[in-house]
Amino acid sequence: MNESRLQKILEDFQDDTLNEAECCELVEWFDENESRVSAFADELRLANALAALHVMESDRIPLAVNDSLKRADLAIDISGDVRQEIESRELPGITDVEEANLLLCKSGLCWIAVGAVAAVLAWFAFFPTQIESGRKDVVATVQNAHKVQAVSAGDQLRSGQVLKVSVGRVKINFQSGAKLVLEAPAELRLLGPNSAQLEHGVVTVRVPGEIKGFVLVTPHQRVTDLGTSFGVDVDTTGDTSISVFEGEIELEDRRRLVGGQAVALTATDGAAREIPYAINQFLNTWQVSFGVEQLIGDVRVATPKERQSPGLVHDSDSLLLFPEREDVLLERECVVNGTEAGTYRRPIRKHTVKLTEDVQVDSFLLQYNPIRDDNDSGEQVFRGQLHFDRPIVALILQKDLLDDSDALLSLPTINFHNIFRRGINDADVVTLSPDRHVLHVAFDVKNGVDQIRVLVASDNK
Repeated sequence: MNESRLQKILEDFQDDTLNEAECCELVEWFDENESRVSAFADELRLANALAALHVMESDRIPLAVNDSLKRADLAIDISGDVRQEIESRELPGITDVEEANLLLCKSGLCWIAVGAVAAVLAWFAFFPTQIESGRKDVVATVQNAHKVQAVSAGDQLRSGQVLKVSVGRVKINFQSGAKLVLEAPAELRLLGPNSAQLEHGVVTVRVPGEIKGFVLVTPHQRVTDLGTSFGVDVDTTGDTSISVFEGEIELEDRRRLVGGQAVALTATDGAAREIPYAINQFLNTWQVSFGVEQLIGDVRVATPKERQSPGLVHDSDSLLLFPEREDVLLERECVVNGTEAGTYRRPIRKHTVKLTEDVQVDSFLLQYNPIRDDNDSGEQVFRGQLHFDRPIVALILQKDLLDDSDALLSLPTINFHNIFRRGINDADVVTLSPDRHVLHVAFDVKNGVDQIRVLVASDNK
């Protein structure tokens, strides 16, 4: 850890913004030279900080540390453990103290407030035997893996585990709720339930809902999510590009980027410079991050920009799949057009059913909305297959049911008031596979807008 990096971490600690990945990094710095811990202890004695620790309450501990304690299901009576740990230590010799103090001064640490020093040491001393075991805690689960031999769907991943992927891609669900898709060739280390370190490769990170604070560390940058989705591409030389798809992120220098912005860094120059926004290299990981394993035929996933305005997006050549709201509760008795495997076509009302139990779903809107051409009166047939990594639990194929479900399932601020034809047409055929993971569609499109909703079981377990 260089001097500027260490100073940055400790500034974050003072500001109560230190995240879990930085906590681990700081403890590793202690591990490299035990005299650094003695220097902290000596600083505590000289400043009579033990008296302050005696009255320290859990709500005065920096948030990142307190969260780590709660996740580990450990007691939070830190003051007693710190006092006991310091009392049990042998007082360092003068030579050791001088050497440690020299290290601290060289690193610009002498300015640290006693309260921050006490809290750092408290966190470290409280975990003398817990750090290694904590790193082995389960922090994420593999949602799906394509052409990857090292892991399979359902595998639990532990803190400190390294994924090296030479071919294929892996979707990982972190315990925090963040979702990350890693595309080969790539190497990723899991740091905790809300953080990871990317050595090289392409990833898309999505942090849905109210979740915030996911940290992705790269060789030359640290990206903190502020409620967003973003892509990072790190090549084997360390050159890095970062694109924000939706929401907002914060870089290591506290610079913030919003959706539609992108920056690049090189291995020789760590300063982030703005570049034209790019999505192309992330389209595959973007799609998979929603649980769409594969699309075959005349269908594609809407880009981040298109996702925000489905009724206004026109494409004469493709069916567009729009990811909508995630982890929505569909209550028992909710009316849909189908829940079972089989073929659906008009008249669709005879298929209408009520759910027999509550179910959490992710919603997708499949749409055909062509560019208008008054001279083109011919019909077109679009066929496609949609493969999901979870079962499809319900289909909504009927205009009035689509209208009724918009408020619950469409993204906020979106309305379809100008769409005069929704649902499926007379010649349209929709078939749900026996395992309910694949939807086959054949749309015989005319002069309207075809729209259906596909409701997939939520992966937010």
